[in-house]
Amino acid sequence: MLSPYTVLDLTGGHGDLASMLLGDMGAKVIKVEPPAGSAGRGEPPFIEGGPELERSLPFFAFNRNKMGIILDLEAEAGRNALRGLVETADFIFESGQPATLDSLGLGFDVLKEINPKIIHVAISAYGCDGPYADYAASDLTIAAMGGPMSLQGVPDRAPVRISVPQVWLHAGSEAATAALTAHALMLRTGEAQFVDVSAQTAMIATMLQGISAHAIQGQDYQRAGSLLQLGQANLPVVFECADGYIVLIPSGPTLAVIVPWFVEDGVVPESWIEGEIWPTYHVRLLQGQPVSYSAEEVLAAITKYVANYTKNHLLERGLREGVALAPVNDIGDLTGFQQLEERGYWMTAPLPNGLEARAPGLVVRLSETPMSVKSWAPALGEHNGQVLNSMLGLDDTEINLATGGKAG
Repeated sequence: MLSPYTVLDLTGGHGDLASMLLGDMGAKVIKVEPPAGSAGRGEPPFIEGGPELERSLPFFAFNRNKMGIILDLEAEAGRNALRGLVETADFIFESGQPATLDSLGLGFDVLKEINPKIIHVAISAYGCDGPYADYAASDLTIAAMGGPMSLQGVPDRAPVRISVPQVWLHAGSEAATAALTAHALMLRTGEAQFVDVSAQTAMIATMLQGISAHAIQGQDYQRAGSLLQLGQANLPVVFECADGYIVLIPSGPTLAVIVPWFVEDGVVPESWIEGEIWPTYHVRLLQGQPVSYSAEEVLAAITKYVANYTKNHLLERGLREGVALAPVNDIGDLTGFQQLEERGYWMTAPLPNGLEARAPGLVVRLSETPMSVKSWAPALGEHNGQVLNSMLGLDDTEINLATGGKAG
């Protein structure tokens, strides 16, 4: 799909996913690292054994389908080599590690002089300028500043973080989309494009309906744990089942399907089936109109019913009968999830310590332009010769100067 294109990846763990997605789509991606290695190589968790700079599992996971080279951009020879690569590249991604390209004299104005059609994507915490541009940032603080933490957790305690670190993954996926959008604009205008990707802004999009709540109902959602906020009503949507938890929104269309299940199990009397117009139940309940069974009675019936069944049983019955019952899965559940199994999602990845692991596969399967994994994360400087000699024509001495003595 993107096989005609070349991507230069100068990100340091804050954006690795962006270029990986383009690489999965067929682009030639060159990971450019400083002599000491990308900051991403120091991201935990780590595997046991293997070369010291190849033990980071996040680096391994998000740097597949990339060639790896070293360039010492603090040295003129390294910057000259980068200029040579930019001449024939289509995209360049950076995330300000160890220094921004602009601070090295290789900002967008310089890059577009070298290559008038380059797409320059800069990924940062709060954008390249503005009141927060120079703020220190972490996954936790960006998630807070972006807004989603305001909705995470129960109201009688402090907000909670959003599971495992994922801010830079959201920023990376947005950066990949933005890069391709900018490229489409470049094709129309013939002009190079600069894309400023803010991780904070990317996290705002993860709030889903929380973004528009005030415009619709006159107030923002408040942190309420697993309660669904509908106007002035708060309804629980997470219920404990036999082996964990299930998400079930007690709306009218859902109740129309599952109330007969309750009757089958003797949870409620048979009169419940005809005793209420279930498809419009939630509308009348929220409007304060009369209903045959109170919200408390309905929630009690749901709680009693799901407690007897496993997450998978409820999921499968919901799929068969056309109602959404979503299991709260942990990683172990996902590795055995039937849909992912049947679609061949998982891949066997050869880890740098000589062992193999089951790893997430491609984000989508396309029939006409299939994506693929052709290689796993490169060792530091693994392709120095192939790229710097074959593509740029540098000799060993020049490579040594460009890489800071890390010729490879």
